[in-house]
Amino acid sequence: MEAQPLDHIFPGSWINANFDVWLGADEDNRSWDYLLRAREAYERATGVPEEKKRLAYDELMIAEGSDWNWWYGPEHDSANRIEFDQLYRDHLANVYRALDLTPPEELSRSILRAAAKEFHQLPTGLVRPAIDGHITSYFEWIGAGVYRVDARTGAMHGKRFLVRQLLYGSDGKRLYLCVDFHPGVSEMLVDAEARLSIQENGSLTVRFHRNGAEFMTSIEGAECAFSRVLEIGLPLAGLKLDAEQPLAFQLSLWQDGLPLDSLPQQGWLEVSAGEPVDWSV
Repeated sequence: MEAQPLDHIFPGSWINANFDVWLGADEDNRSWDYLLRAREAYERATGVPEEKKRLAYDELMIAEGSDWNWWYGPEHDSANRIEFDQLYRDHLANVYRALDLTPPEELSRSILRAAAKEFHQLPTGLVRPAIDGHITSYFEWIGAGVYRVDARTGAMHGKRFLVRQLLYGSDGKRLYLCVDFHPGVSEMLVDAEARLSIQENGSLTVRFHRNGAEFMTSIEGAECAFSRVLEIGLPLAGLKLDAEQPLAFQLSLWQDGLPLDSLPQQGWLEVSAGEPVDWSV
């Protein structure tokens, strides 16, 4: 019999005769969005050695397996969903790494909505700490916002959190952050990076070494110090914000191009600059 062309294909699957398990839920859709962006990065890449291009393609093929999306969304549950989510995002990050690109910040955050319980207290007053890598006074962070994750609760059991808590605030002229790490993780920070992203307004990267840290940023007047804690100070004028515009930021930790931890778990933290000030100061 002569082969005939197909003019349509029925959109079904071996389960429920539809794609509901793999599509529709917020987790499902985000996982496909991340995959699409990785595929587009692969298609746009030029000047990449053939060996690296093949490696990136292999990572794409792994990430395109439907089993990842089996565990996203409300249809199925497993004690290993966290591991599946981490592995999926690692494979996507490897696509960028193979292409000599920096993996996007979104891959540092769990796609899963079921996350560990978090505590978030908004700032209650202005802060003006010394940027020296130490909590030099009990009072210097009084009034700061506090964000931390309870690693003992929720679906994140088994994941190791590196950051004990994040303190943040402003004195009306500068944004201040203090990253307080859990005891005993200093060795894990060697050769790791902390990436601070200011929504639409800039970024700062800290690289940890065995005897300290160095930071890189295009934000003029930025300060950074690391010893017991990581402290950062950024001039609001350098971020080109309007006086009444809230500042949104994220912090993530990376090592060898793969995500380790992120704050907050989802979305952005926001801080008001306080009373309107002369932004040129």
